[in-house]
Amino acid sequence: MDFEKLKQWMEIAQKYHTGNFWKNVFDQDSDTKFMQEMGGGETTEKQERKTVPNFPRTDIYLTDLQVIILIELPGFRKEDVQLFVSGNQLVIKGNCKLPIIPVVTIQNERMYGEFQRTVELPEPTEGKNITARFDNGLLILSYIRKYSREEHIVIE
Repeated sequence: MDFEKLKQWMEIAQKYHTGNFWKNVFDQDSDTKFMQEMGGGETTEKQERKTVPNFPRTDIYLTDLQVIILIELPGFRKEDVQLFVSGNQLVIKGNCKLPIIPVVTIQNERMYGEFQRTVELPEPTEGKNITARFDNGLLILSYIRKYSREEHIVIE
């Protein structure tokens, strides 16, 4: 480690050596600021989006007759989730509340709070044609396909 890097490290350490030490350590923006100050480069919006997984996770399957969408929502109740469809856009909205009041958080990997995700459906549909049910943490949606197979077009 060269002297300049050591000097930068000492300046940063002094900033965090205040009465708000733990607040700064667990502040989500502090790690980005720290990396920028240490010469880790600037964080772009595109880089930030890459590190945030799409929530909730979804799988989409096609059968000959149906489109089936599996949405992973462990711990959710149907009252916590809202679905909207417009053509081939499915919007999933919800709010997951922490089931306990923690004194100290040691590890936090689950997502809490409000969320919204838009999923591109392979074929357009209307809300009245979709069936939805919860089963073991999965929200299962399905609808009948309008276009079950390719049709040959004759060129004149």
